[in-house]
Amino acid sequence: MDQADFVRDTVERARAAVPAGEVLRADHGLGLAVRAPSPGYFRRPRVLLSERRALGGWLLMPFAWLLRLLTATLNPIERLVEAFTEREKKQGKPFRGGWNSMAGHLARGLVPRTKNLANPALVVMQVTDRRLQIVYVSRVRTFTGQPGPVEAGWATDIRNVAWIRDRRDVVGGDHEIGFVDGSWCSVHFSGKGWSGVSDVFPVRLSHLDPVPHPA
Repeated sequence: MDQADFVRDTVERARAAVPAGEVLRADHGLGLAVRAPSPGYFRRPRVLLSERRALGGWLLMPFAWLLRLLTATLNPIERLVEAFTEREKKQGKPFRGGWNSMAGHLARGLVPRTKNLANPALVVMQVTDRRLQIVYVSRVRTFTGQPGPVEAGWATDIRNVAWIRDRRDVVGGDHEIGFVDGSWCSVHFSGKGWSGVSDVFPVRLSHLDPVPHPA
């Protein structure tokens, strides 16, 4: 299976998480934009807990526990780093709002933690007639060769999504998604076919349009 087929298969598998009775309008692989700030380890959601840990994951377990211990020990330092991040946001970095804002929850959901460190979850964004949600797709297959689990993650009512801004002037596939609470974050649509995803959003902006301010 080549890369294009792999991406298409991932997106199709994620459709199992579309809630019954809702109409899927767009879906695509999604991640944080490279230029966006990344949430700390313990802010990231734990996902795909039913997934079996592959051999590589077992081998990496000691390093994972060491990382957790080190991160817990350095939690005050993480707060200090976050304070600097907040300062950077005010200076025009590609993120607005705290980690508990709508954009913050979206950003946190795009960098999940999994048991299987050797095969991190694939993330797909879905837009239905009622919600925007992110879905996690396991890379791992079961012992019988069947695909691993698919799990719905953070979601919000589609009415909470205020606008989307195309930032192909920075990187092709980069977009900023804004919410009614005034927060927004920069994401990256991976692979081909991303140019039509923004068509399903209520307000579409180009990089020449200013970021809207909440009323």
